[in-house]
Amino acid sequence: MAAFPDGMNFRCSTTGRDGSERPVVPEKCLFMKQEFITWKPKQQFISWRQKLVSWALLLGLIGVLSLVIVSRASAQTSTSNKSFVKGDGHHLENSIVTVVSSATVGGSEGSAINRKMDKLASELRSKVKGARVVRFQEGILITIDSRLLFEEDSYGLQSKKSLLKDLARILEKHEYANAVIEGHTDNVAEEIYNQSLSEKRAHEIENYFIGKGIKDARMKAVGYGEKQPIASNDNESGRLLNRRIEIGIFANDMLRQATSKAESTYTALKQ
Repeated sequence: MAAFPDGMNFRCSTTGRDGSERPVVPEKCLFMKQEFITWKPKQQFISWRQKLVSWALLLGLIGVLSLVIVSRASAQTSTSNKSFVKGDGHHLENSIVTVVSSATVGGSEGSAINRKMDKLASELRSKVKGARVVRFQEGILITIDSRLLFEEDSYGLQSKKSLLKDLARILEKHEYANAVIEGHTDNVAEEIYNQSLSEKRAHEIENYFIGKGIKDARMKAVGYGEKQPIASNDNESGRLLNRRIEIGIFANDMLRQATSKAESTYTALKQ
């Protein structure tokens, strides 16, 4: 038995064994018509519910994808911050960044150290001509083109070294600041040669500072050769940037302890 909506009419019929179609008695046809009328809105309701569920699932999927994208972006930002100025090629394995990061105090004490470092950085920028001075965390990074201090393939300081003289005078005055001196090269020569040259240049600068009255306990000299490029070694402009001296300045124990005592006294007075 089957019921077929036929335009505005409703036709009921049954199929016999011989396959012929026969009409259904009116009472049964009326019952089937009522059942169809009741069934149709239900199907429409189910269809709309399925659509709503589908839209909800789609929106949920979009939300999850958005969270994934945002979290990845945050992770990249975090990594970028930890790497200091990556673009300058400084990673956390870089000695200067590691030393300054480990010396970071933070909090109110860190704020006091930052004020000191801001003042020192300002003085370095104004008096040490030819050096690039960058403040980061609770320290300072000074970058010097090797050509300003050394002849090519040489670790002997040039006779004209007013840049280092000005830098030594400032470091001697600010006894709260320690320094890490790093030598870097390009990759033109053999790696072992570049490593040796960078170490000798770093130690040469350290010895110069000692000769100007800066205690050796306040300094550390290290060479990295060609291992930490800040630009591509595939062209001369990049190799020029990689041939450099970097000096990291950070607060020593004397400043951290003095800052801690000052903050403790200030806190006690407030109470």
